[in-house]
Amino acid sequence: MSTRFVVNFDFRIKNEDIQLSQIIEHFSFIMAKINDLFQVEKDWYETGYSRKQALNQMAFHNGHITDKTRLKWERRYKKNMPMFVDSVWDANDDEHSCGISYRKMFYDEKNRVSVELSLAMDNEENLSHRFVLFVSYLALSFNCSYINVDSNGYNVLGRNVFPDRLAVGWMLYIPHIALNGSIPEAARVVPVIKENKQIGIIIVSTKEIFDGKNKDHIGKANDIEIKLLDLGLLPLMTEL
Repeated sequence: MSTRFVVNFDFRIKNEDIQLSQIIEHFSFIMAKINDLFQVEKDWYETGYSRKQALNQMAFHNGHITDKTRLKWERRYKKNMPMFVDSVWDANDDEHSCGISYRKMFYDEKNRVSVELSLAMDNEENLSHRFVLFVSYLALSFNCSYINVDSNGYNVLGRNVFPDRLAVGWMLYIPHIALNGSIPEAARVVPVIKENKQIGIIIVSTKEIFDGKNKDHIGKANDIEIKLLDLGLLPLMTEL
């Protein structure tokens, strides 16, 4: 049995526009961490209007962008500056496919990126531990205002408590520090440490794999959201 997880995060590059070389590095890094999460080496393809069309162009092989995709992205980057939006997928079947969507939008700051990952994974016993490591690597490598791990429409279908604020889902990273024991509703609160300094926390709502349609899981995530708001740790989406 597999579950489709949606991971959303955004980040900023300080005081500069994001160059195409950096965008390619971001894709390569995310792909490497997805490989670690799945414990398999994936190749990635450009998206298209059909599966057949999409399979015609490999975008990244062994973590490196192909010459054809690089040329295409160079033209698009120059034409649409400061906006850059693109997606890749791993060419798996519908039930097991994964995708990366990268959005550097013209109406946001020129140095801000939003990323959405769609990851279909088998429900393995150690999946929670692997996901915590995955979220930690993202938080340590990007200047993220949040990282959210969700499943079965918890957030997109509005099952979170506050529609205008961050949703907890299965996991939520925030760049804040909470006192030990201040979020007893959570299954785990994992500190994220960088260069011997804590930069944030990962809040895990359930020990078992989170199901956004399960009433008990929804209730646990809702309780954590209420507590985080009480602690001043659940910002409005407009404040990110």
